[in-house]
Amino acid sequence: MSALPLASPRPQRAPAPRRHLEVAPTRAQRRARPKLLPAVVTIGGIGVILIAQLLLSIVLADGAYQIAGLQSAQRDLLRQEQALDERLDVLASTQNLIANAESLGMIASGNPVFLDVSTGQVSGDPTPAGGSLTGAAGNQIGNSLLVDVALVAPVAPTADVPAAPTPTEAGGVTNAAPGSIPSPTTR
Repeated sequence: MSALPLASPRPQRAPAPRRHLEVAPTRAQRRARPKLLPAVVTIGGIGVILIAQLLLSIVLADGAYQIAGLQSAQRDLLRQEQALDERLDVLASTQNLIANAESLGMIASGNPVFLDVSTGQVSGDPTPAGGSLTGAAGNQIGNSLLVDVALVAPVAPTADVPAAPTPTEAGGVTNAAPGSIPSPTTR
């Protein structure tokens, strides 16, 4: 083998400490440092934005509750309208109108008679007026809405609507026989 000398390790030197150098700020640099006012303005702006968002969400939630309340009121009014329409249909039925008219003293006509103006000819059999057409009382047509409804509704004057004038107050109403409908004097 060869006799090569082995290298002996060299002792390691400690690295030289680095010097920490700082540049001294000039007067202009000292004046340019951020101050407290911009930071306060920024934080205040963020706070104002958050409060505005909170108030906006409160107003929107209140509007949603008002809309829900109005929709509920509209639904109730629609139901009431439907109930009143049904009541109007009941009161406007033919048998109800006939019964109320007869209770007020009106008489149903008999068979209708028609006059042809061009020829002067009368068509139809005239019969005297004599009350109800069939003579039967009560509900003539089966109607489930009128089962428990009285056909003749009493009419009572209310405080808002004045009572009908008497024949002497109406002026010009004469010859009112008992049991008949008074009629105005015509000229």
